[in-house]
Parts: sequence; structure tokens; C-alpha cells
Amino acid sequence: MLAVLSTTAPIFMLIALGFVAVRTRLMPADAIPGLGRLVMYFAMPAMIFSTLVNMKFDQVIDPTYLLVYGAGSALALAAGLGISKLLFRDSIAAGGVKAIGMAVSNSAFFGYPVLVQVFDDPPTNAFAMGLMIENMLILPLALVIIEYGVGRQNGTTLASAWKSVLVRVMQNPLIIAIVAGIVASAIELQLPAVMNQSLTMLAGTAAPVALFVVGASLVNSSLRGSVSEISLVVVGKLALHPLMMVLLIWLLPDFDPRLQLAAVLMAAMPMMSIYPIIGGNYGYRNLCASILLVTTVLSFVTITLTLKLLL
Repeated sequence: MLAVLSTTAPIFMLIALGFVAVRTRLMPADAIPGLGRLVMYFAMPAMIFSTLVNMKFDQVIDPTYLLVYGAGSALALAAGLGISKLLFRDSIAAGGVKAIGMAVSNSAFFGYPVLVQVFDDPPTNAFAMGLMIENMLILPLALVIIEYGVGRQNGTTLASAWKSVLVRVMQNPLIIAIVAGIVASAIELQLPAVMNQSLTMLAGTAAPVALFVVGASLVNSSLRGSVSEISLVVVGKLALHPLMMVLLIWLLPDFDPRLQLAAVLMAAMPMMSIYPIIGGNYGYRNLCASILLVTTVLSFVTITLTLKLLL
């Protein structure tokens, strides 16, 4: 157990450091969005591209991993929609917001740093494939459902909802980095040593800065909303989502054990940091902020237990 704690403790210490830095005003809160953009637009794309371009093309994509992570996340999304509709009589929009919280992990700011801690040589392709599934399938699907549910009284069609969502997907810097990295790997592009070193230096800032931003973003969060609604999403994200991965890994053909562990760990992460922003677009900002706070705090226990069971 001590070995597992030595893996998870540094992660949450960096999160706590970010929280304390902003809480004590050692770092101004308005500096945090800039750090977040550093991770999203520079450090993380550099890490993704530099890793993929140096991998053999047949090592970048694993079809079974894509199937497991995609189907597992889709099942968690469907469960979130169904349970919220059945138990809380939620609208499509409210159910969709809760389902996003249960099915889309904070892979960029939380998942990758955990993989760095757990693996001596992190399977970056697992991280990249997870981002592809989340940002090109699960999140767009959920947003289309919500947008259609909100706008159907105004004549919004599925086609128009898909169009607006896909435009946002194609502008995501992480997706651009993944596509560029896969293409570069396929054509066996050789980067100059100077560029490789620059990308490596920039990529090294991704994990620690991302965790710092996660902690800093929790400063203004507070508990508001129904305990039962918060509990539904928290349990769905930290328990149901990873359990869906375990179930599919058991049912489907065997594949790389490192990728199996990565799939479960990625699913066990809290929801993305922009979850309250997404919820705020539909009137659920306070509820989503409360869910994010509780999920992030409890994830220290659940991730530690997950590693204890799997390692």
C-alpha cells in the first residue's frame, strides 16, 4: 500500500499546491487561465506530437483499446442519461450534462500525469487514443444530444447540432496534435534534433503544470445542489466508468496489459476541469462545480484503491 501511496501522493500534493497558491493569493487567480492555455495549446500538444512522431505507425493505434475505451465510455454516457431520466425525471439537457460528468475524463490535466507516475515508460498512445475517443466521439455525441434537447422547440435539427459541435472539435489543439502526430508517424517524418529537444523540454512541463491548474481551479468551487444528484455523478465517474472498462476487457480479446491498465486508469480519473463551464451553458454551473469538487477530492481514495487492486 505504501508503494501505491508513493505513486498517488505526489499527484495530489501538486493539486494541493495549486489550491494553496491561489487560496493564499500567492498566485493571482486570473493567472490560472493562462497556465491552462500553456498546457492545452503548447505543452500537451508538444508532448503528444513528439511522442507519436517517434513511434512506429502500427504502434500508435490499437483497435481493441479504441473499442474498449469507446464502448466503455459510451455505456457510461448511456447509463448517465438513463439513470438521470429514470430517477430524477431530468430533461434531456440535464441528463446530458450529468452523463458528460460520468463518461468524459480529465485526461489532459489529470490522466496523463497519473500515467507518468504509474509507468516507467508511459503508454502515450493510450493517452492519445483516449483523447480521440473523448473529444471526437463521446463529448460531441453528448453535446449534440444536449443541444438538440435544448433547441428542438426552436426547430434545431440534428444536422445543425452536429455541425456546430464538429467545428469545435476540429479546432481542439489536442486533436490537431494527435492527427499531425499520426500523419507524421505514417510518413516516418524525421524531426531535426533541435526541434526534438525543444518539444521534449516543452512537453516536460505538461504534467506538473496541469496538476497545479487542477488544484487552482478548485478554489472558487463550493458545495451546492442536491446530494443525491451529486452522488449519482460522482459514483458514475469514479466507479461505473472504470468498471465498464474492466467488463469490456474481460469480454473482448486479450491485448497489451499496459494498455488494459491505462484504459481503466484513464476512466477512473475525475471529469474534465471545464465541466462547470459546459454545465453553465445550460444553467447547471453550480451543480457541476460541486460535482467536480467532490469527485476530485474523492479520487485520491478511488485512484489509490484502483492501483492497489490492479498493480
